[in-house]
Amino acid sequence: MKSKLFLSRTLPALALPALALAACLAHTRAGAADVQLLPGGQLTPTSTQQTASGQFKKAPPWRIGVSWAGMGNSWIVQMISEMRHTAGQDRNIGGFIVTEANWNPAKQVADVEDLLAKKVDVLIIGPISQAVGAPLIEKATRSGIPVVTFGAYGPSTTSTVEVMAGGRVFGQQGGEFLRRELKGKGSIWVFRGVAGVDEEQLRYDGLRKALAGSDIKITQEVFGDWNYAKGKQLCENLVLSGQPVDGIWFSGSEMTRACLDVFKEAGKPLVPMTGEANNGFLRVWKETGVKSVAPLMTPGLGAAVVRAATALLEGKPLYRSYFSTLDPITREQLDKFYRADLNDAFWMPTGLPEDKLRQQFRR
Repeated sequence: MKSKLFLSRTLPALALPALALAACLAHTRAGAADVQLLPGGQLTPTSTQQTASGQFKKAPPWRIGVSWAGMGNSWIVQMISEMRHTAGQDRNIGGFIVTEANWNPAKQVADVEDLLAKKVDVLIIGPISQAVGAPLIEKATRSGIPVVTFGAYGPSTTSTVEVMAGGRVFGQQGGEFLRRELKGKGSIWVFRGVAGVDEEQLRYDGLRKALAGSDIKITQEVFGDWNYAKGKQLCENLVLSGQPVDGIWFSGSEMTRACLDVFKEAGKPLVPMTGEANNGFLRVWKETGVKSVAPLMTPGLGAAVVRAATALLEGKPLYRSYFSTLDPITREQLDKFYRADLNDAFWMPTGLPEDKLRQQFRR
């Protein structure tokens, strides 16, 4: 009874400061929530930690530097295009410098050092790996330059803001699809991306997590560099070897498309194959009827990192990290996403305007 009486007397006294604290936290969260990096819930915060309001505010015009790990596939080309388009729409950006390291760590180090020497106001970096990126990010932040990282590293780096998608989620969605289709048993081939790249390893880790506890065995594992030509050669070698396979997991759909072409040319019956939200893949999925699923990793992330960079320079608070987790495209949704009027190089979902899409991806 005494404890109840104590609570009844103390709760009203505690309520006022507690409500004030809640209001303060709500106001702080609302500040970061006011900045929309991507529309329609495509990107959500994954941390409560935020930058302070006005922390990186700077008068325009701004110079923004981008260090990207490397090219090699049409997704990256479109993502960089979305970056450039977004930067081009902002009159406060006086300089937008994009470099790419061709997947060479020494080149990425040199690129970042050059961007810092050019006194960029924000560094956007898509590191080849955490090992390569962490010291470069630290060097920039030590000099007072905010860093927007294309990746999810958490406390392992000193990034100001991190923006990411894909990773384990991408790999796991494909792995779970194969597990369902194969009823938990059988043999699969695995086509990985560029060796040594963190995103590649994360996708593979997601696959292994999805297969854990099943009787599905990985009988072949190759690195196709997320590339059509290399993926096709590797698939031809495996098909010609005569090794049995019940399903194939791909770390990128340009390799899926290549393997579908190989199976067709060899007259080999199709097995379930994972894909991705690329128009070229959706086209062959529709044409061949292959059993598949298409995880979504939006190239709109290119626009998101630019918006994050400009928001920081405007003095707006941002969350420490954001991630895009979208449901994959299923067979039933194929017609909703496929664009017959656009060519194979188009990826979705996109933030590019319709006139830009028709200009860039006209069939």
